[in-house]
Amino acid sequence: RELSCAHCASGTPTTKPPPRSFDPLRAIDMSRRARSAPKVNVSPSVRLGLESIIEGNETAIRAMLSLGSDKVVVEGLIDCMGVNSLSAEMLIANYFSASMLGAYCRERIGKSDKGGAATLAERIAREWAKPSFAPLPAPADSKKRKEPQPPVEDAAAKRVAALAEVAAKRAKQAAQKQASSPTAPAAEPKEKEVVGQREEEE
Repeated sequence: RELSCAHCASGTPTTKPPPRSFDPLRAIDMSRRARSAPKVNVSPSVRLGLESIIEGNETAIRAMLSLGSDKVVVEGLIDCMGVNSLSAEMLIANYFSASMLGAYCRERIGKSDKGGAATLAERIAREWAKPSFAPLPAPADSKKRKEPQPPVEDAAAKRVAALAEVAAKRAKQAAQKQASSPTAPAAEPKEKEVVGQREEEE
């Protein structure tokens, strides 16, 4: 009987390769790659906005996001957007202090610095969304002055506060809308009338 394969022809028995043993280090490496930040495509105007808000605040932003010295800050912000599925507005509302956003509004986009983090972030994002966005030149003393330090607070608590502020704004708008609509006059309380009748009977 003729042999039909080279292994049989050579007389070498064919064996299956042993199963690969579990390598925990390899598994950890794969899990890290699986959790790698998805790439986020940001418009040129948004990228320019991120770069402009970094100017004068680089140290504070590195501390907020725990970025190493070898990481480009703007890339770190974009990675943070990808990992947490955040828009540019949500990013700066959740991670930047109101004082930092207020200074940016006043100095770099010529807008009011009034409001909380959520209000200021909305104001900034509206400007960044414009294709023709161009920030104002940074103040001459921006490099000399001390960078604002990020407030020592829990990130989750900060997110809750920002969301609460947005919810409060919406509730206020709903209340104003309801107040402008015609409503039935409220019934007069009759408590005083009942008390008066009792006094007369006595």
